[in-house]
Amino acid sequence: MPEFDFLLTIDLFKKSLVEQQTVVKNFWEKARTLLQDSGIELRPLPRSWVTLRHNYFSVLFIALFFVMKIPPQRLRFYARLNHCLRSWVTACDNLLDQELKEMILTDLPRQAYTFKSVHTLLLTDRVFFSFLLEAVRCGTLSQEEMERLLPLSLSAITASGREEAEEEAGIAADLSPKKLLQQVHTAKTGRLFTSPLFAPLALGDIHIKDPQVADIHQGLLEFGLGCQILDDLSDLGMDLMDNKYNYVAALIRHGADLAEKNRLSKLRAGKADPLVKNDFKLYQKFPVASAIAMQTAVSKLKHALMLLSRAGLPFNAMNREAFIRILIKLFRHPGALMNVRGR
Repeated sequence: MPEFDFLLTIDLFKKSLVEQQTVVKNFWEKARTLLQDSGIELRPLPRSWVTLRHNYFSVLFIALFFVMKIPPQRLRFYARLNHCLRSWVTACDNLLDQELKEMILTDLPRQAYTFKSVHTLLLTDRVFFSFLLEAVRCGTLSQEEMERLLPLSLSAITASGREEAEEEAGIAADLSPKKLLQQVHTAKTGRLFTSPLFAPLALGDIHIKDPQVADIHQGLLEFGLGCQILDDLSDLGMDLMDNKYNYVAALIRHGADLAEKNRLSKLRAGKADPLVKNDFKLYQKFPVASAIAMQTAVSKLKHALMLLSRAGLPFNAMNREAFIRILIKLFRHPGALMNVRGR
């Protein structure tokens, strides 16, 4: 399993991991309290769930909060909100993709995939309100600030949700690769990666006109796009069979390689072929389009990390390359490492 352990040699990330561990434990204790007498029992928090391997994106977001010099009490509150966002998004993805990546472990039956995700949404909502009420009691937030965050906490993720909804019944438009990135993937994933900034922006702890904040916002947006393209490589078969937008498929359809176009047409004609849908290496049968997609993903990730470094993230060129290499492995594309060269 590829690891981001090199990050722990950097004091900022070591400090950010400690903060995230506190957040996860707080979340778990709130959930335990809320589940008392509910008939559903919370399992013990697994040790692996507070490791860097399980929290690398959250740790990155917290590191950026530190870089922006957000006051300690507000920083911890924003980190808690971010964990709630993460839990909501994961549960929604489970329901949309018919899978189960658990954010909360309970004694519910192992096979209860759908209800476990529904329960995670319901419980996380209560934990979120509990965090809000506690922040007001402790003076971290005013009553007015709490009320301001209530609608914004929903709108922070609804741009992504709306795009998912638009694709749920299948797509009719044939967007060019450029338009797909601009119109679909920016909403679906780019803005999702900027959602940790919604609360500090709304409450005035940071300002988008600040060059540092602007770099972080744009960096997170491009980071999300890079990750989505990597996801599209793995999900090519699934997206084809479910008739959803996919950057690799758009490159094939709008590209000049006739052999890849014909191969794609035959696959699409096969409709809901389970072998195609579950083939996470299908992209390898389209080397021309896949090479362009990987190059674009790496370019987005490089530019994103350069912007975040310029904003103050202590990432030198070697750190940035290492981060991208590990990320590519995590997205099941180890053969694409040859595309990661310059710094």
